[in-house]
Amino acid sequence: MKMVAPRFVRTALLLIAVLLLALPTFAFAQDMPPLPGELVIGELSAPRGIAFDDAGNLIVAVAGSGGELQMTLPSPEGESVMQIGLTGRIISVAPDGTTTDVIAGFPSYAAPSETTGLYRAIPNGDSLWVLFSGSGPALTGAFWLDTIAEIDMATLAIRRVINLNAYEQDNDPDGRGYDSNVADIAWGADGTLYIVDAGMNALLSWTEADGLATVQAWGNEVPTSIEIAENGDIYIGFLGEAIAPGSAKVEHWSGGELVHTYDGLTGVTDILLDGDNLYAVEIFLFGEQGPGPGDVVMLTEEGATPVAEGLLAPFAIAQGPDGALYVSYGTLAFEPGMTGGVVRLDM
Repeated sequence: MKMVAPRFVRTALLLIAVLLLALPTFAFAQDMPPLPGELVIGELSAPRGIAFDDAGNLIVAVAGSGGELQMTLPSPEGESVMQIGLTGRIISVAPDGTTTDVIAGFPSYAAPSETTGLYRAIPNGDSLWVLFSGSGPALTGAFWLDTIAEIDMATLAIRRVINLNAYEQDNDPDGRGYDSNVADIAWGADGTLYIVDAGMNALLSWTEADGLATVQAWGNEVPTSIEIAENGDIYIGFLGEAIAPGSAKVEHWSGGELVHTYDGLTGVTDILLDGDNLYAVEIFLFGEQGPGPGDVVMLTEEGATPVAEGLLAPFAIAQGPDGALYVSYGTLAFEPGMTGGVVRLDM
């Protein structure tokens, strides 16, 4: 079976190639805007998903910085070197600011501009659900590729693993050939686990009794995130085909029907539903000088209103027990060695 790079990875690398061309005139010829909000934790290598557990601890999935093992891969410029190691980790930040590793030593695959591997870590009850997304040729044959693992929070024992690759190979929901890239999960009121896979372009459901099933598939919109309202309505964020400006969106589904589309967005990587308030993270925006920092917007049927601007490659959003919004940033490297972190936005 031929493995291909997950769609988010491919489009992100194309984006970074554009960014690196634009940044000498955009980012480094002038001072970048200060980070909005309050820095919660910094100096993280490729921070991704964030969430809060029942004790109010901030859980951060960090893809890492690769390692000493090298692999040469094709790139738009000819070849690039991927650094491979065990630097991925899940971090817990306590309400008092104390930081500890929950689990360290996840495989980390660091290309010049993007690191793949650990994607999200989401607490639910006494379990931690960990999403790991792969990186094409570097992971060919790896049994952990594109998996969702349920881990016991008390013992760190693995309760179950859901591997999406066999389902994609057997079902191919979008009809575009093999491509799996697990992106986000959420639970329905009846306990059903809903999964968005950016490679399959699909929303899946999973129960222990019935396993995986396709709920909805799209053409090439690249779903990245999901939220479920108290009434069961489903909201799904999309990166957009080729991450083109204005091609991203958020869809609102109710009873299996599409109710509304919040469109005209760019590179949506995460969404958050807080009662009637719907937020989206845009990983970058285009200005007169090309692609630049991203933002967080509040969405209504009238359009998008910026909540926080000037974030370098923001990725994930979560609401803390204090009511504030927390956002991870620096998920993609604009220059070698660039790190990121999490900021707090007091609403």
